[in-house]
Amino acid sequence: MASLVIALVLAAVSVKKGRASPTDNNPACVDLEIPISVNQTAAKWLQPEVDSTYDAVDWIRYQTTRTTPKPNESYLGPIAINETFSINAKLCIPSHGPKSKILQIATHGAGFDKRYWDVTIKPAEYSYLYAALTQAQRLHTTQLPIHIEILRQLTLLSSSGSLLQHSKPSPPSHPRKPNPQPPNSLPASYIPSKIIHIGHSLGSIISVSLVTSYPNLSSGLIATGFLPTKTSADFPPTLNINTWGFEFAKENDSVKFARHGSGYIVQATKGNVELSFFGEKESSEPELLQHAWEIRQPVGVGEFTSLLGAMAGGGPMKEGTGPGAFKGAVQFVIGEKDYGGCGGDCKGIYDLEELKATWKAAKGLGVHLQGGGGGGGTWVDVCEGCQGGVCGDV
Repeated sequence: MASLVIALVLAAVSVKKGRASPTDNNPACVDLEIPISVNQTAAKWLQPEVDSTYDAVDWIRYQTTRTTPKPNESYLGPIAINETFSINAKLCIPSHGPKSKILQIATHGAGFDKRYWDVTIKPAEYSYLYAALTQAQRLHTTQLPIHIEILRQLTLLSSSGSLLQHSKPSPPSHPRKPNPQPPNSLPASYIPSKIIHIGHSLGSIISVSLVTSYPNLSSGLIATGFLPTKTSADFPPTLNINTWGFEFAKENDSVKFARHGSGYIVQATKGNVELSFFGEKESSEPELLQHAWEIRQPVGVGEFTSLLGAMAGGGPMKEGTGPGAFKGAVQFVIGEKDYGGCGGDCKGIYDLEELKATWKAAKGLGVHLQGGGGGGGTWVDVCEGCQGGVCGDV
């Protein structure tokens, strides 16, 4: 059984100015393993194999030079995927609160694991767990269509109330200090009144793809670390992967990444992590950079390749799908200095009216540009300046 990880976040929050305050400090939480069977089509791509750091550099050159083949030129044909994946997640259920029936499914992007959502450095300021009163987990490494299908099935399990029955407990991979109070008991089943999809970076693209492909599965979308650029923008949508400083994961740390073989790459230095996920020095905590360095995780080259292909644009959407069919609220959040998302200056790259026309059926749509922030949106107090309005609708 292959192993993937995704974040399931169930939250009860009351939004105040600049902060999201928990309404239940003692939720019932459980780490889960969720088997998901996938029968889906992925793609075979023309690209260098990566079995060393030399190969990793060659792969970056291949993907980023002026003569890099376009996605349609690199596409070699479909691959049938018929496999069961073990999804590792943490589910927290508040015992009360005005929004305790709203399930937040948070999907992380490339380069980290679930600890992205649960920062232990000043958690009241930077931890999504603290703000949402839950914990999260990320999708690991496959191609975009597989991610979307897994997220779709997890959403269906959650909405039907059968998620807990379909899962089994697993050991916590990121234990916190013991709570002096005993945790609340988990219910036998939980049926949310609403499901909100939240993503960061790659996780945002997965979440956007889900709600545009299956617009009736979600009540709202929060996409952090990702913002569609206006059609006239000088800076086209890209991932700037040449700035990540990738090395072959096993060569970077043969102990920490021992089980990551061919095709897995990881950021090589703390400076690479800083450039990719942090903004201005004045807006960053040195302890957060160290935390990010310690929890960094490998990513598969196929994940990036399929993502670059998706960002280049696909074929026409089926009738009744696409961003224009989604009726929930939509909120985009991006750091002003996000280097990977918009070359380090995200001001002026989007057109709000153009976005509203694209998401024409949405309950509301907003864009929040986090001043001084980088690619790690929640690490610069992402709630500041984003309250009420569309944020409140979501």
